[in-house]
Amino acid sequence: MSKMSVSKENAYLTVYLSLIFGIVLSLLLALIEGAAIGAVRAQAELAADLGLDSVFAEYNREILNQYELFFIDSSYGSENGGIGAVETHLSEYLEKNMDADSDVGAFGGTSYLRLTNPYLEIKEASYASDNSGEVWKAQAVAYMKAVYGGDIISTVKEHVETVQENEMDTRDAAAELKEQKKQFEEALSEKEITEYDTESSDGASYGKVSKLVDSLIGGGLLKLVMPGDSEMSKTVVNTNDYYSARVSAGKANSGIGLHEGADAADGIADELIYGEYLMKMCGNYLDCKAGSLLSYQIEYILYGFSSDASNRSACIATLFAIRSVGNLISVYKSSNMMKQAQVVAEVICGILCNPELAPVLQTILLSVWALAESVADVRNLLDGGKVALIKNENQWSLSLLNIFSGDFEGSGKKDEGLSYQAYLRVLLALMDKQNKAKRSLDIVEMDIRQTQGNESFRIDRCIDYIKVGFGFMDAKGHDFVFDRTMCYE
Repeated sequence: MSKMSVSKENAYLTVYLSLIFGIVLSLLLALIEGAAIGAVRAQAELAADLGLDSVFAEYNREILNQYELFFIDSSYGSENGGIGAVETHLSEYLEKNMDADSDVGAFGGTSYLRLTNPYLEIKEASYASDNSGEVWKAQAVAYMKAVYGGDIISTVKEHVETVQENEMDTRDAAAELKEQKKQFEEALSEKEITEYDTESSDGASYGKVSKLVDSLIGGGLLKLVMPGDSEMSKTVVNTNDYYSARVSAGKANSGIGLHEGADAADGIADELIYGEYLMKMCGNYLDCKAGSLLSYQIEYILYGFSSDASNRSACIATLFAIRSVGNLISVYKSSNMMKQAQVVAEVICGILCNPELAPVLQTILLSVWALAESVADVRNLLDGGKVALIKNENQWSLSLLNIFSGDFEGSGKKDEGLSYQAYLRVLLALMDKQNKAKRSLDIVEMDIRQTQGNESFRIDRCIDYIKVGFGFMDAKGHDFVFDRTMCYE
């Protein structure tokens, strides 16, 4: 082979290798560029995730300590707060997470992944107070299910059904008695009978019955049921300072409500569970919560008055009403008690010379007996005892003849039935759920504001979910834009 042919072949090889090398080099440069962009994107996403983790680690410690729930207080202990404050905190964490040189500089290293964050926006947020406390309630119910399971409400549910089936929450036994008394006295008046105080040999008279009715359905119920030496809270608050007043005035912060994927606590079972949560976290007349502003917190949730005294009185009146209906049902089920009332009615109507009115007076006596027994029941409950929803005859405290002496103390058993707290559970289950949620958030605000650094705390500044739009840029001007969401679970 000649020298010319060899040189010609070598030239072909050189051109071929040059072309291949250019292609391979372009590929390598593209891969390096892609790897660099991927590394920067990974760093941007990591910085975003670490920033969100840091923001959510700043949950309000008092909410956790007192209520076992996690929420970011966007005021961070100041008088003002909102999404802007959270964005500022997040931005500060991003600056630290993006400054890799601050970590490697001590060792003489240099980072080639330089990021900036020209764009940051919280697009969505869920506040604890959204939709009348829907977000707060959902987290509370989830907590109760996780810790206590689903059996915590079975007994309460049975009690609620008993109350509703027997109309104990809607029937007005006192009003019925008032009408019965009116009709009986009108019948006596038509016959020109005005003297009621003539007594039988047992001391029974219609005059005493009339006075008993007036004392039971008049304005002296509190004096009848409360021990004379009892110490009552005199705390009064300005309800306009708290969440329920702000939301009614349209001055509360609001977000998106429950975020996508969150479980709503809107069923009957969840409502009962939330009531159980409130009983565990809040105080009441027999079990006050240390450090709270109002002593009777459950009673406030039920009635919403500005003073402990008013809420206590309203609760006593409700208990008396429920017990009155329950005792009426009970007394009409007992043939022995019906017979006793019949005998006394016949004696009194005989004295009044109107025996034909005995059935009407018997009805009045049964109602008086039931309401007097209700006074004894409420006393029992306030003293830490227990009272069945529907009693049997053996569980009654008062005899018919005893009540003519005005003795409502009773001697019934105090360890059978429902406690005061059990009745509160039933009342919570029966009340309007929006009022329950709003007033419970009032209580949260009252409690948290009693602690240092939280004097301006507002529940409608507390967040448990955010969706953030991030925009990063590297040293070469590449943009990295994406969204991230985070919530407490």
